[in-house]
Amino acid sequence: MLQRSVKTTLRGLGLSGVSSLLLAAATCRLPVQFPDNTGPSGVTIGPRNSLVVASDGGSMLFVDMEDFTVREDTALNDKYRDAYGWFDLEGVTMNNPETSSYLYLGMENKPAILEYEWKSKHEIIRRFDLPGLGTEGVQALAWVPTQASSHMGYFYVGSRSKGSVFIYELPLLENTGPEAQAVLRNTWTPLKDDSAKHIAALAYSDGYIFVSYDDASSSHVMIYPVMANGLYGDLAEQYQVDVVNAQGLAVQKRANETWEVYFTSDSERSLLAYTFRFVTGFELFGHCTAFGRAPSPSSPSSSSASPSALPWLGFFAACSASALALLVSSLSYSYS
Repeated sequence: MLQRSVKTTLRGLGLSGVSSLLLAAATCRLPVQFPDNTGPSGVTIGPRNSLVVASDGGSMLFVDMEDFTVREDTALNDKYRDAYGWFDLEGVTMNNPETSSYLYLGMENKPAILEYEWKSKHEIIRRFDLPGLGTEGVQALAWVPTQASSHMGYFYVGSRSKGSVFIYELPLLENTGPEAQAVLRNTWTPLKDDSAKHIAALAYSDGYIFVSYDDASSSHVMIYPVMANGLYGDLAEQYQVDVVNAQGLAVQKRANETWEVYFTSDSERSLLAYTFRFVTGFELFGHCTAFGRAPSPSSPSSSSASPSALPWLGFFAACSASALALLVSSLSYSYS
């Protein structure tokens, strides 16, 4: 039998590296309609106020965040099915959304990253093989800029089978030809006490790497600073967010130490969003607040999570924002 105890303490201590698991406010389901026969997987911040979503069917989906329309790019399937077969895309990232015409795509059915020109040619420029990843391929992907790299940054690659993050350097600035091999710089297992869980998504923004693990009816998000050497630091904060079957994560810093955080859910075929601040945590996204939209059906207040599994969600959903800003949940588990 699983027993869970909840202990609350004041949050205003301002301690770094806190391991307490904090609960998020209700999520906001954005009014995005994905095309039929597409399954939203990885997501990244795109150019000109957009998001780029990788589909596990092989197409790329460009979401305009002004009007929430979706443009589908099917060139991978149209041009490369004979050479590559099935494109099961799970990760997507960019090294400069506003100036680069390249997307970097992680394939779940091959241990490789594709360099894809999305703007005009719609072509695969290079394929980078990933030594050490095994046959499972890529589950999550994030670009982390660092001066420690001679190629502008590292690619953090999440593994489905091992619950680990593989940190690669790709020879982006070399004239390699159409096929090249990445260099493995480091291997990292953020959730050391539960290696059976796989990494669902990775995202980088303004000096922090966000790591998401699938936790059945919710998602567990851990946030780490990135050090000057391009590698991860100590855990800063961690949260439980009410996103079911999260497949992708994109994070963008805005003004006043505020981040916008986006999740894709494969099972719900949805794009979900939060506003995030350190210490106060995940809050209802501005779109839902401004337009008076109801939270996602998967939010704690809608009781989609099992009461027996998460008996304390109703209490936190009923709390005011100011009250939530004062609380920390430290969850301890024991089995008998």
